[in-house]
Amino acid sequence: MKNSLTDQKASGAVGRLRFRDWDVWSLRPAALAYFLIVEAVVGTAAVWLLTTLGSVDRADWMRFGAVMFALTVHLTIVRRAEEARRDESSGPHIDLTSVWTFAAAIALPGALVVLVTVWMRILVQPIARRQPHRFVFSSASILGGTMLAWAVVHLSGLSLLATGDVVTDLGLVLVLIVAAVLNWSVQGMNIAAALKIVTPHTRMVEFLGSRADNMLELSTLGAGAMLGMLMTTHWVGPLLLVFPVILVNSLLNKASERRAHLERLVREQERLQARLTEDAHTDFRTGLLNTAGLVEYAGRLTDRCARDGQPVTVLAVDLDHFKRINDTWGHPAGNAVLAEVGRILRGKLRPGDVAGRDGGEEFVVVLANTGLSEGVLIAERIRGAIGGMTVVTTDKHRNNVALRGRDLPYAEGPELRAISASIGVAVLPENGDSLASGQHSADTALYAAKENGRNQVRVAGLDIRPRRLPVPRVDEPEITRSA
Repeated sequence: MKNSLTDQKASGAVGRLRFRDWDVWSLRPAALAYFLIVEAVVGTAAVWLLTTLGSVDRADWMRFGAVMFALTVHLTIVRRAEEARRDESSGPHIDLTSVWTFAAAIALPGALVVLVTVWMRILVQPIARRQPHRFVFSSASILGGTMLAWAVVHLSGLSLLATGDVVTDLGLVLVLIVAAVLNWSVQGMNIAAALKIVTPHTRMVEFLGSRADNMLELSTLGAGAMLGMLMTTHWVGPLLLVFPVILVNSLLNKASERRAHLERLVREQERLQARLTEDAHTDFRTGLLNTAGLVEYAGRLTDRCARDGQPVTVLAVDLDHFKRINDTWGHPAGNAVLAEVGRILRGKLRPGDVAGRDGGEEFVVVLANTGLSEGVLIAERIRGAIGGMTVVTTDKHRNNVALRGRDLPYAEGPELRAISASIGVAVLPENGDSLASGQHSADTALYAAKENGRNQVRVAGLDIRPRRLPVPRVDEPEITRSA
């Protein structure tokens, strides 16, 4: 039986709220109206059936007592396991209570069917842990489906005992099938419709449960049909079936636990695989792609832009005199500079661009759907950001030192202008038809920038006037060892 109206918060807090603060009043008007209409219709039908309680004979009361005893024993024993299975369920929670309610719909008068269903919902409430208005609506949907099944069976006029007539007996089978399908569909569709009204952005099919869940529900209804037929011949039928149902419920819970465990293992494996893939393509020093990641992701970007007829700009970025930083202040200082350059590149690029460290102090940036003029502007922004950054680190002797970009003004104290970058720019397809050829052309432009004074941007294939650094003042040495 489906118990699928999911709560947004624990139901225990509702009882402490004032009447006007109940969550039911926060529902959309359409949802509130739907809830009230369904509950009113089902409640009216249930009350009408209960008025016939005085006509129930002794045999029906014995069948009723057996069903109530079996139902109580079943749900009492499996309560803890069902709570765990409900917590593991991501969709509708399917239990085995339809065995008892559908059997009652077949073998008992309508008034007793109402009592069995209501008692079942009382026992299920600690397991379901729904907010009151949601639990009442789910109960009304279940009761409505059960009463409809009872009406189909008992208004058909067919005998529940074997008649010896093949057509009549097969007609009873058909009636039971129709009753089971109506019971199942009315409950499921009614709850799904309510959830669709409450959360209109969600597809209705998501509320109907998985194929396995619905097959379990139909199998449970089939077992209930067999129990109902057995009860028509002897009232002890539920007592014979209670322990097999508990055993099946236990096996179902074990299977659910096993499936949840396997799903957790699969999720952990997927996360581990994703982490390993990320680590295999990521340079831990800068957080950018490493050479392998650069080849894969930048290659994909280049191929996609080539298919779409879009230009690609490749930037070759190299830190000027980086070896001096390592030699003068030590590798920790150099690593701090690399990490800061990685942060700058991640911040300056667009989501679709690719940046990676191609060994040492060399970086490669690939800009999707970017022409020459825009690529040069981005390169200048990167060069300016690197030339204007300040890295606070320590030297070989663990003294604090602030390494500054060469574009910053000179300042007194232990601040040393030592950081700048030269950048070569190449555009595909003008400078080649592949990422490798683009990198080669960008490297050529980078070498030109190095040879013409560094700290500048040069474009492959263009003879542009280089921008040279101003000549340092006599009292402003380019690099000074820290004290």
